[in-house]
Amino acid sequence: ITPWTLSDDIRVKTYADGRQEEIYMIYLIFDCISANRDVTINEEFQDYAWVKAEDLPHYDLNVATRKTLTLKGLL
Repeated sequence: ITPWTLSDDIRVKTYADGRQEEIYMIYLIFDCISANRDVTINEEFQDYAWVKAEDLPHYDLNVATRKTLTLKGLL
């Protein structure tokens, strides 16, 4: 795991009950390399997929993920 970049922003978070709140976010982005593709994700994530870079534009990505992938040259 190698730290890649740090960024921050202010965004509106929408909760499951419809409430909204302005929040300050700090992102520490890492590059990770693994010898295998066995992944264990925590309850924060709903889903994940291994995809090719050329397929990324077809996914419903949130603003922060789209920004990160654009900065990495993947979008």
